Amino acid sequence: MHPEDRPVLERHPGVFELGMPPGHISGPLKTAPVVACFLNPGFDASDAAMSADPGDRRALFEQMGGESPFPLRFHGWACWYLERVRRVALPPERLATTVATFNVCPYASRDAGRITDRLIRDLPSAAVARRYLREVLLPHARRRERFVVVCRGAWAWGVDRSIECDNVRFAPSPVGGHFGEAIGEAVNRWLAERGRAPTGHVEVRPAPTALAGARPPDKSAALE
Repeated sequence: MHPEDRPVLERHPGVFELGMPPGHISGPLKTAPVVACFLNPGFDASDAAMSADPGDRRALFEQMGGESPFPLRFHGWACWYLERVRRVALPPERLATTVATFNVCPYASRDAGRITDRLIRDLPSAAVARRYLREVLLPHARRRERFVVVCRGAWAWGVDRSIECDNVRFAPSPVGGHFGEAIGEAVNRWLAERGRAPTGHVEVRPAPTALAGARPPDKSAALE
């Protein structure tokens, strides 16, 4: 965890699985044409095994840079991801470089229902994520340089449907966060207009890793 988050997390013990590396970002957030915004990572038995494996932890820490493809190497993550973005007409390997996921809260939990508005408002790392959405991703989307889908946790992102436009959409069900047919068709049309090209011409700003708590994945990398 990041030191600035620690006081907040200590006031909310048991809400998050802090043995898991923080996960604001999965996929190439810096350049992905499509960004799917969620509340926070989930956690189950397979995640517990990943958090204990040095190679898996290294791969998870690499995600923090916002440059790596979505980690399809993790079977459970791949199933979850592909189920939600499958309406985008690309093979999995292309999807992994085209659609990045972005969590407003970087800490994994078994029960997202325990994450309160007060907790999110107090987390410095969540403030960084909201600012990146507001100052980088949404302006790109309004210029039709990116496509942003708010899948879950709109309340935590501090946004509502008043921001919707051609390239900013809200998932039809905030429970599962699936793109749905209409969003999939809109994304496919937009990608086709662009020739499914990467967004290399977009002004690239650093992904918001400053408060993600990244540190080298060695034996000391287990989070307190």
